[in-house]
Amino acid sequence: MNKSQRDNRLMRCAIFLFAVGSCLAAVIVGCRTASQTRQSSVTSSPVLKTDNSISYKGVSFTFDPSLASEVKPETLSEVTDGKPCDIVPEHPAFTFVGYPRPSSMADGDPYIRVFSLKKFRDAVGIASEENRKSVVYPRDPPNWTMYFDEEVRVLRALLEKHPKSEGLRPLLVKVRSPEARQFNDFPQMPFLPMLEASQAFFARPQYLRFKNGRGVFFLTQWNVSNTSQVTNSGLEYAFQGLTDDGEFLVYAEFSVAVPFLPSDDNSEVVAWNEKNYLLPQNSKTYQAYLRPIVEKLQMMPSDQFRPNLKMLEQLITSMEVKPETNG
Repeated sequence: MNKSQRDNRLMRCAIFLFAVGSCLAAVIVGCRTASQTRQSSVTSSPVLKTDNSISYKGVSFTFDPSLASEVKPETLSEVTDGKPCDIVPEHPAFTFVGYPRPSSMADGDPYIRVFSLKKFRDAVGIASEENRKSVVYPRDPPNWTMYFDEEVRVLRALLEKHPKSEGLRPLLVKVRSPEARQFNDFPQMPFLPMLEASQAFFARPQYLRFKNGRGVFFLTQWNVSNTSQVTNSGLEYAFQGLTDDGEFLVYAEFSVAVPFLPSDDNSEVVAWNEKNYLLPQNSKTYQAYLRPIVEKLQMMPSDQFRPNLKMLEQLITSMEVKPETNG
């Protein structure tokens, strides 16, 4: 993955083919566009304190001062027009301004977002209905809400079972729906917003509780349209969580770096990607390349990552999610 693909950290996703009778209709089950555009902000009124805590729209947490010079909260507008990856309800978001970033790490500040699951599903349903009206399908046009429901269902199963690294892939294969297994033979961690990319790997699952919910962190890198080498420009620590009442989803992605990985612009990385970009993700060659890297990432102490993974985990565990609602 080149750096321009990594510059937009918000929207990527996997594209599957959906069989309709004897015809195939392309159905996007989530996406990250190459666009740099973010949703428009409805409001922005930070409530920062000297103890590096923040409270906004009913969401509160504390953070280590080394993680950001400022956390900027804002309310992002509802989007119900576009591909599944574009669709979100109005929701609070928190950008980590001044996030520590070695030169090899991707540009762009990380952020946390909190979604009402009901409003999110409603927005996806509206967008799906508009898609049915504007796109000609042979028959039985797809309903995007079924892909949304799949991600939520698999996340709940994951948080119930807590599989360790070696048991993670078998569980995902087991709990994923037949449709998902049919169109993607490489199992994926549950993820919302729906993305236009696939996880090259997932490693080091860390299950944790926050004040009124639970979730899972995991290391990954996203392949956008082609397979690529794992680099510090793409490596991230991603989080997906649910509140105990099942009403809200917590999403976060943090770029991280390790000493043994190169950056995207490394000449050897560029040459490898140009030669191997058409490798199927589930191919023996690509999986053989990934295996020793994933093993190293699994074994590395948390404090060998930049930033320290424990700081990111402590941030999430301090969180309380009780967003203000307007009906």
